[in-house]
Amino acid sequence: MKHAVTVFFLCALIAPVHAGGDCIKNQYGNVVCGKGQCESDQYGKVFCADAGGGAVKDEYGVVQCGVGYCARDYLQHVWCSKEQGGGAATDSYGKVKCLGGCEKGSQKYCQEAKE
Repeated sequence: MKHAVTVFFLCALIAPVHAGGDCIKNQYGNVVCGKGQCESDQYGKVFCADAGGGAVKDEYGVVQCGVGYCARDYLQHVWCSKEQGGGAATDSYGKVKCLGGCEKGSQKYCQEAKE
């Protein structure tokens, strides 16, 4: 029993930790970073979500962000998980399903990336 507990704690200590930050090139070729997922808009300007959040371009090339990760539906509308770090995916019918429920992506959750 003690051996199992020791193995459990050892595994917990060496498990990879996802920092959640993202870095990509902006319209000038400079690498910029954010706390969460980053995406460039239709002009190459980079916007990032907060840590654990997603950033995806909508049907107009505008970056929409969320508290959790995001996906586009069959109409190219962006939907994001309501939970920080929560996943989002598009099903076979083109509808987005999210951990903890979905909310529409918004620019209010986006921040301009920094060098």
